[in-house]
Amino acid sequence: MDSLTFAVVNIPVSIISIIMNIFLLFCMFFPQQGTERLKQPLNILLGTLVGCNFTLQVCIFVYTIMESDLLWSSNIGYSVIIEIILFTMRTSVTSSLWLNVFYYCQIVPAQCSVFIFLKKNIRFFIYSALIADKIFFMLGFSEGIALTAARLELYDLYEYDFNITYTIQWDEAHAKMDTLYFMFRVDTWLRFSYLLLCLFVMSTSSCATILYLWKHMKSMEGSSSSFSSPRLQRQMRVTITGIIQTFLYFLCLVWILVRELLVFVFYLSLDLNGHICCSVVGLYSFGSTINLCVGQTIFRQRVIEVWQKFLKIAMLLSK
Repeated sequence: MDSLTFAVVNIPVSIISIIMNIFLLFCMFFPQQGTERLKQPLNILLGTLVGCNFTLQVCIFVYTIMESDLLWSSNIGYSVIIEIILFTMRTSVTSSLWLNVFYYCQIVPAQCSVFIFLKKNIRFFIYSALIADKIFFMLGFSEGIALTAARLELYDLYEYDFNITYTIQWDEAHAKMDTLYFMFRVDTWLRFSYLLLCLFVMSTSSCATILYLWKHMKSMEGSSSSFSSPRLQRQMRVTITGIIQTFLYFLCLVWILVRELLVFVFYLSLDLNGHICCSVVGLYSFGSTINLCVGQTIFRQRVIEVWQKFLKIAMLLSK
């Protein structure tokens, strides 16, 4: 993907997404009157998702500007931006996973002792997992920066005259590069396995919730009021949006993992400038933001309120 196409695709999406996520942050800090305030850990999960989407779009926008030569950049600068994008995307994924698990525990009655224990201690598991995830993904972030620094060191050595000092430095730089590549490959496979596990758990929890709600509605077919109850409608809505989020995650995950495996494990030249990677992550973040607006009551009601006010103002201006 050339720089012009990359800019045309990502700049509008990033600007719209940044505005939307600022609006969602406003909704969280200043909820609508009459709307039930978010409780923990839902507040943390939604705040993390909105914060991740905002950070992703800001980083993609900055990276696009850097690629358009409108902002000074360096190799380290490019590497930091890309690693922040990948780190934030992975953090967003695990937050989506635990949001699905949280709604599963809230909707589906726990029968197995394991799920009863999970439901009783859901806050502890969510907080512990979010902290552990960030530590784990931070290792990959650090390795990516270190690899870039090691490549630059090798590149700088090409400018030196060939002598004994040069040979020693070259051997040390190569040894460092080999060690970093080995660590990065191990981390890539561990991350590959972990993210696939996240996808499996997200899919399983969403499908199990849908199955439970379907059985519940089948058992209540004789009662028409059960289908129109606000609680059931809310449960169906968050479950469907959870499945949509899983699908978005699947599409993004496939590309990210394939790219990492082909480039860093099998050393193939694929999207080395990161344009396709950033575009895929940007569209994933944009879809996630829209999904939050639809699925979460605190956001959806405020969107409806703003839209109604906009229509009233438009009608007044048109008269």
